[in-house]
Amino acid sequence: MPINKAMEKHINNQVTFWSQQKNVIENIEARPKKPFITISREYGVGAFEVAGKIVDALNNLKKSEPEWAAYDKKLLDKIVQDLGLSKSLANTLTSSARGQLTELFQTSFSKFPTQVAIYRKLAETVRTMAYNGNVVIVGRAGNLITKDMSNGFHVRLIAPAKWKINRLTQLYGTPFKEAEQAIVIKDKERDSYIKEFLKFDNADPLNYHLILNMGYISSDEAAGIIKEALISLKMM
Repeated sequence: MPINKAMEKHINNQVTFWSQQKNVIENIEARPKKPFITISREYGVGAFEVAGKIVDALNNLKKSEPEWAAYDKKLLDKIVQDLGLSKSLANTLTSSARGQLTELFQTSFSKFPTQVAIYRKLAETVRTMAYNGNVVIVGRAGNLITKDMSNGFHVRLIAPAKWKINRLTQLYGTPFKEAEQAIVIKDKERDSYIKEFLKFDNADPLNYHLILNMGYISSDEAAGIIKEALISLKMM
């Protein structure tokens, strides 16, 4: 399924801006300091809804170039599959940033089995977006891929099982038992994949700047907390 026209235009606008910035800093020993956010989440907490609220809050806070945008699994996978967009995005990296990316693959991602080689392209996409900044990356081990980057802010969203089940039943009409089973299966799939291939524990609180329990706050409140955290850390 191709990326819709509006989203493709938005991505291309970001890529154009990033390419212009690359030309300015290509020969400077520095990297962009624009912030980025990664969101790790338990299944069913509404992470992309929170990401959208964060984008709105940060874009309303002040004018940014390019504007903040959120990317989840579906959109990132589409970018990876779209060869033209992937190449354009890769071309925004400076020589220094490309070297850092190569080093990352030679260390953390060097033991990837051949059957998950496509994940390397996804990791490159996530890393490149984070390098350029002003993005919220939902899932896809974004915090692991970018953990050595100083301009990142890493968030984990959790919630009680009952709250997540009720949310799925209310939003999608999913039967209670089916929702309960889906939550267990999805979380297990995500965590075991990352642990097996990347040796990384998603649930470890030490991997995040902030952990929010969505069972106690709304998506608007979560976005507000994250925005204020970035301001307090002088990342905005």
